[in-house]
Amino acid sequence: MKQLATRTFLLLVGLMLATYAVLAPTLKIVGARTTGTITEVRRQHGERNEATPNRYAYGVGYHFVLPDGRKIHGTATVVGNAHSAGIPKGPTRVRYLAAWPRINMLERETEFNIGHLIIGGVGVLMMGLALKPGKRKKAA
Repeated sequence: MKQLATRTFLLLVGLMLATYAVLAPTLKIVGARTTGTITEVRRQHGERNEATPNRYAYGVGYHFVLPDGRKIHGTATVVGNAHSAGIPKGPTRVRYLAAWPRINMLERETEFNIGHLIIGGVGVLMMGLALKPGKRKKAA
């Protein structure tokens, strides 16, 4: 039973990582583009534990209005220095799925990068481990 729970967990987390890795480049290609408004930029936690000093994570809140008048809110996390997130409040470009606008990202986050390959690779690896046949005990 414990093995089934572990395999299920690996499968679900792997599926989520692989889906996220594909989401940003997909939005760049098939996502609808609109202008949104960044309403909030807040520094989160303390300094990041990286080789480059003075790097901080910033939470960014934004919204955009659909053609039918509905307002959709979104969030993003960007990395900036101790003084600024490098992203100002005000107008910005947003990509979203027209069929499901809750799936949206800042356009600058939809650019393909090596991080998407790494996250996708880890997700596929986790799914592979979850689906790998287990060793059976031999009957004595």
